Amino acid sequence: MTALLEKEILLLDGGLGTTLEDNYGIKFNSSTPLWSSHLLITDPDTIEKAQNEFVKAGVDILLTPTYQASHDGFAKTEVNDEKVDFFEEICQYLDLGVDISRHAFNNRPGLVALSLGAYGATMSPSQEYGGQYDDMCDETKLEHWHIARIAMFWASWEKVNVVAFETIPRLEEVRAVRTAANVNRHERVFKPYWVTCVFPNNDERLPDGSSIEEVLEALFEERSWEDGIEVRTPWGVGINCTKVSKLEKLIGEFEAAAERLQIDLPRLVVAPNGSKGQTYDSSSQTWVGDKEEGGAWDEQVWGVVEGARGRGKWKGIVVGGCCKTSPEDIAKLRKKIDGR
Repeated sequence: MTALLEKEILLLDGGLGTTLEDNYGIKFNSSTPLWSSHLLITDPDTIEKAQNEFVKAGVDILLTPTYQASHDGFAKTEVNDEKVDFFEEICQYLDLGVDISRHAFNNRPGLVALSLGAYGATMSPSQEYGGQYDDMCDETKLEHWHIARIAMFWASWEKVNVVAFETIPRLEEVRAVRTAANVNRHERVFKPYWVTCVFPNNDERLPDGSSIEEVLEALFEERSWEDGIEVRTPWGVGINCTKVSKLEKLIGEFEAAAERLQIDLPRLVVAPNGSKGQTYDSSSQTWVGDKEEGGAWDEQVWGVVEGARGRGKWKGIVVGGCCKTSPEDIAKLRKKIDGR
């Protein structure tokens, strides 16, 4: 697994939630606050079938079905008219989610990434695109929240290879997840982690207005605990849940900001949407806007990857898809990576 982590290009999976909706007829709404994680309680076999599709497509990394999992989300979920709010019971469901991702590889080499969405992804309506956190717009509160959520994975920590903090919309939360990734609980060993941010607006800024330079500074500034132990920097940084057409400009800004800050960039992580330019409206829970013209999704994404690789600024690249990216899209991207 260590050797796999060092590959120049790693293929990530696509949009699990939208694949469950589009290929398996699963319906998510306000009554399923856990979204994909809801199926860990009601229908784990269907999650495994969907993840098997991505494995057959040739992925190197599978994200666990835990993106929107939180204690509050479980506490709002009723199964057989009873709330799921006991810590031990929640941990069992989350452990099952990690096991499903591991088993989906069917003994072939593959990495399991623990998927941890932004705090806003657990709100109703979700706020990972807007970043309107109300009284949670506080770094310390967000630290405590992310640390508490990671603690729920105590039983499955050894089974994951990397931790993925995804769709982060606020600078305070960027700082908070870096701290959470470094805090040791239940005698956990440190895991490499990546942080990807979301850029839904028509500029190169997070939803809260923070710049990419501020994001990199928060992730790579020298920090240490009181005992002098270094707070480690991310294994990867980048972009997810964003239009393909925005990637080139955004990656260019990451590279320019790193040069200004004199930062050696880690691995680039890119997982754009496969929605043809449409955006998700969390209030109506529908995809809205006109579809963009352009080449096929895999061709556009591969062009971005080739450009980033050619500039030689990154230690490696993790590439996959987010919402509306299907196993078929990922299979086509696999062929591009393999030169077929």
